[in-house]
This record gives sequence, structure tokens and C-alpha cells, in this order.
Amino acid sequence: MSWRRAAALLALVLTVAGCGGRTRVVRDTSGAACMRLSSERQVRGETLCEDVFTCIRPPGGLVDRIGLRRLALCSGATGPVVLFLPGMHMNGEIGVTDARYDLRLYLAQAGIRAWSLDYRTHNVPADASQDQLQALAGWSRAVFLQDADWAARFVRGADPGPLYLAGFSYGAGLAYALASSGDQPIAGLIIIDGTPSGGRLPEGGGSAIDVAGSQINYADRARLLKAVIANPNGPSPVGGYSTAGQALADILYTSPAFGGQGGLSAARSNVSDVRVVAQLLDTYDRWWPGAASQGAATGGPHGRLPVLAFASGNMGPAWTEQVHSGAKQFGGDKATIIDLPLHGHIDLLVGRLAAEDVFEPTRRWLMGGR
Repeated sequence: MSWRRAAALLALVLTVAGCGGRTRVVRDTSGAACMRLSSERQVRGETLCEDVFTCIRPPGGLVDRIGLRRLALCSGATGPVVLFLPGMHMNGEIGVTDARYDLRLYLAQAGIRAWSLDYRTHNVPADASQDQLQALAGWSRAVFLQDADWAARFVRGADPGPLYLAGFSYGAGLAYALASSGDQPIAGLIIIDGTPSGGRLPEGGGSAIDVAGSQINYADRARLLKAVIANPNGPSPVGGYSTAGQALADILYTSPAFGGQGGLSAARSNVSDVRVVAQLLDTYDRWWPGAASQGAATGGPHGRLPVLAFASGNMGPAWTEQVHSGAKQFGGDKATIIDLPLHGHIDLLVGRLAAEDVFEPTRRWLMGGR
């Protein structure tokens, strides 16, 4: 049985409404299973239901799993359906409780049904051995695209309604690729600082790339994030800085992979609250497959789609032009592009003005205000 067929069959036995901490296993006729865990969140006086599905993917090894997370009002969630595809090292976890700093919380409390994807990388332990990391050698862009395609079909089957794809960075490239294939109906694209090519290449090489990058080792990164979350004005566990917040803001601002001028984050310039940035980074997965940047390039659009795109300014004009070009290629005169000068890459997700400049325009656009 094909995995596309499996997704459709799984959808027949899913009931995504309802919470209360219940766990359930759902299966298709081939025996493939998704484990579902349900819980609740309180956001701005609204009760949100969160359903987390952990699903087996081929070839069925211990780390061949993806996660799907649905967040919506427990009652009255009748708005559009959105599947969020995160960037490199990212997953669908939500590290904050304030809707001003998470797009999915913001959309869900407004009645939109917000899904997000955990890539296979979310199942790779941070302390994985070199033998365990060899599993990542085969995780090419094609594998990630197949997982995203399966996830979109799962969402379409479980949540009736037009499906919009939202992608950040690497996830934007996957969203463009799914739209390019024309294999399933997509109502529109929300592109957050991404391009059809999938964005910037990660630092490092080999089968597994460490999220810590070249500026700091993983253990020091973990200590620094915990220190910033506890108290940004407390002492820095990294030498050369008086406070933890100052250390993290400077390391992010000068990240060479993003141009070294606030391209990753301009928290140093107060564009983002460094504690909120640390909460986001603390949810990242350690390992990312080098092979995920390899594979066939995204083809052209399969007809014109409504596109809403956001471009950060701190990675430079060449990057901004790539974001614009991709949005226009797929959207033509249906493309709306919003530039955010002085912002770094992740500031579009957690910046002080993210709710005003990114989340609210997205809500209005989804609800037909374009």
C-alpha cells in the first residue's frame, strides 16, 4: 500500500476534536500507526486544543518518525487550515505561551486551524553516537519532501477545508516544491524569509550538522540558552561577556552563516527580546542532515497561487531579492510581499513587532483580506 493511500486511510479513523490528556493509537489497514496525544492550552482567555501525532515513515527504523501538531480552538475553530513547515533544526514544538511570539498560537486563538510538522530530525537524540548519526546520511531533500507531502495529505484528510502551506526558511522551499508538483490542491502559500531553493546552506559538513555551528560548542550553547531564559542580565557562562543576554545577542548578530550583520537575529539592536529568542532556540534539534540540502531543485509553479511573503533585511539585498523573486515566480500578480528592514532571519518569528508585522497580516490574508 502506498503511503499516500495510508494517509487517506488514517484520516478515516481520526477524530481531531477533543482534548483532556488522552492518548490514542490510530492505524491504517497496512498496520502503519500514528500515536496521538491530546492536551489543552490557555491563550488570551481562549482554550486551545493541541493534538500531537507521532507517525511512522519508511523505512520504519527507530528514528524514521515524523510528528504532526494540530492547534485550534476547542470550540469554534472554523477558519482556514494551515500547515507550518519549519526551518533547519526546527520542529513543531512551541516554546512560549505568549501568542505575540508564536505564529501558530496567534492564528489558533483567532479561529484558524494551525498544524505544524516535526521533521525526522526531532527523533535523533542530542547525544547520538556516530553510528546512530549515520542514519542521517540518507535523509536527502527528496526524503523531507516526501514526508511533507505525506503530512499535507494527512492534514487534508483530518481537517476539511482549503489547505494553506506556511514555510519558514528551509520549510519555505518545501512549500514551494509541494506547490510546484501540483499533486494536491493548495489554496495558497505563506513564505517567511524563504526561497524555492530552500534558503541558505548550513554551516559544517558530513552526514550530520551540529546546530551549535562554528562559534560555540553544543554544551556551551545549551548552558547559555538556559542562562538567558533564567535571567538575561545574569552572568554569562561564555567568556568575554558580562551578561548571558549580551553573549547570546552578540553571537547571533555576528553569525557568519547569515552574513555577520544581524542576519540571524538583531536582538543586539533590540529588534527582539533576547530571552524570547533563547526560548525559540532552546526548542531546536541538535542534528541536521547534510544531505537535506542536496537533490533536485524546485520546479516552476503549477499555475499561479496566492502568495504572502515576508523578507528580512539584515541578510542583505541579494537575499531579499531572492525572496521577492520566488514569491513573484509562484504568485505573479497574486503575490503580496512585505519587507522588514533591520530584522534578522528569526526575528520574523519572535521579534518585538512580529505579531504586528507578520502574524496579523497573515491572519488577515488567510481570512480573505487580500
